[in-house]
Amino acid sequence: MSAPASTEDLAREAVVLAGAGAAILLQVSHPSVGAGVARHSDFAADPLKRLRHTLQFVYAAVLPEAGAAREWVAGRVGAAHGPVHGTDAAGRAYSAADPQAQLWVTATLYWAAEQTRWRIWGEWSAAAAGSTGDTAGPADPVAADAVAEAVYRDYAVLGTLLGMPADLWPEDRAAFARYWDAAVGNLEVTDDARAICRDLFTAEAAPGWLRRLMPLVRFVSAGMLPGRIRQQLGLDWDGVDSRRDDALWCVLRAVYPRLPLRLRRLPARLVVRTLRV
Repeated sequence: MSAPASTEDLAREAVVLAGAGAAILLQVSHPSVGAGVARHSDFAADPLKRLRHTLQFVYAAVLPEAGAAREWVAGRVGAAHGPVHGTDAAGRAYSAADPQAQLWVTATLYWAAEQTRWRIWGEWSAAAAGSTGDTAGPADPVAADAVAEAVYRDYAVLGTLLGMPADLWPEDRAAFARYWDAAVGNLEVTDDARAICRDLFTAEAAPGWLRRLMPLVRFVSAGMLPGRIRQQLGLDWDGVDSRRDDALWCVLRAVYPRLPLRLRRLPARLVVRTLRV
């Protein structure tokens, strides 16, 4: 029933994958990222491959048992991103080497993981106390805040592996919140982003079992998105959906923390085995 109290703990939690769809949609809502994905990625043809590569990237960056593969993963990312540059439909230049785009991608990965963690365990005070979130909070909120800040700082390595200058990562969670609010407010959902959204949830080339899961993935992803972005992506949402979303997370809060750790960490173990060292 223990809650994650470090970056490594959080990365190993299977439930963090619930934020993957929202992270992807937020990434492509950045015009530069959306243009790059639309013109240079085949993720719609093999969504599991994209998910596996993203998880390999995250695990190699933050898990000690996967650290030996970090150089290999960084090299693969660099090779894949090298050709990603050009001009979008509006005549704007885009490039995978754009530090601001790299910062945004990293920010979405941190935000999605933290949003999912919060929905299961609540404030970091409860997590740092080793609680499931059902109790009121820690005896030492200062220590809890220190854990939250350490986890936040650790996520900067995802950006530096992409090529982001280390000093571009906001210095603390308060600075990140200001950056995030401003960045979300400036997002522009383009036709590229809407097409990627449609392809993602249609998953025509995915295995049958994954296509059957896509309505749930779509629902969870839509529920995590900021309302304006959700609307501009064409994802319908109303009061009934909000209540269903609340009920879903209520069930997950009650059940997930009580699962055996070996089950909660199974996806991470399986993906780490696929890494080259």
